[in-house]
Amino acid sequence: MGDLTNDIERCLADCACDGPTAERARCSCEEGRVRETKRVLLDERRRLLEELHASQRGIDAIDHLLARVASEM
Repeated sequence: MGDLTNDIERCLADCACDGPTAERARCSCEEGRVRETKRVLLDERRRLLEELHASQRGIDAIDHLLARVASEM
């Protein structure tokens, strides 16, 4: 599982995953604990998706204000 472990480590580093979470994923992958590895990856995916949605809400709010400014000035 060496290549897979390296790919998981690299992916989580690219995603700015915290150290303990990345370590948990690495260890579980090396030990062949598929369910735990998938759980860590899915949790990280969920975190990133929540960040994306929060950013999108901010962008939507700014777009709304820009439209209001354009129409009121």
